[in-house]
Amino acid sequence: MVELNGWYKYILDINKTKRDMPIEKETEEKIFLAAQKVFQRKGYTGARMQEIADEAKINKSMLHYYYRSKEKLFLAVFRSSVKKIMPELFSILSMDVPLKEKVTRIVDFYHSVFKKNPHLPAFVIYEMNQNPGRFKDFISSMGIRIPQKFLEQIQDEISAGRLKKISPHQFLMNIVAMCMMPLVARNMVQSLFRMGDDEYFAFLEERRELIPEIIFSGVMI
Repeated sequence: MVELNGWYKYILDINKTKRDMPIEKETEEKIFLAAQKVFQRKGYTGARMQEIADEAKINKSMLHYYYRSKEKLFLAVFRSSVKKIMPELFSILSMDVPLKEKVTRIVDFYHSVFKKNPHLPAFVIYEMNQNPGRFKDFISSMGIRIPQKFLEQIQDEISAGRLKKISPHQFLMNIVAMCMMPLVARNMVQSLFRMGDDEYFAFLEERRELIPEIIFSGVMI
């Protein structure tokens, strides 16, 4: 009878664990989203675990139960942030579409993802400059390299006489820089041009249309 009671308790414990799993997952997700907001606003140095707990509406002890340290939580957020940018960008570069369409898709992607995550570009750039070794290790671990298809596509356009001689790296950097600069330097742009938020977002939408034109006007033959 004792063995049966022990077995019965074991089954109850398993069932309780299964019931608790969705709650645990929900809590972990809530913490992660809260940390994302705080880290993107204040960076690693400025963020405080208590502030993250307050944002998630939990106590600090529960926060430490899910994430043992600030560094562990930060790394999870940073990896997620980089993964929102790099894989999609390289996926577009690998597409079998004309170069002009590829550029337009990259510009649309950057503007869409950063409109949903306005603090993301400044956060990623600041943190990768603060700890370049960690960023290099992370990129290396993801196996990210500029796709060969893109490198060959630029060379084909040059060989066909449609594009001036330019390295694929310079071409890509022109696109990324033109997309990123007004996003990273949002405060400067709004202050310099005396823009409110609505005017700023209208300015970004205008750039979304202009960037592909500007890129190709400088390199097309």
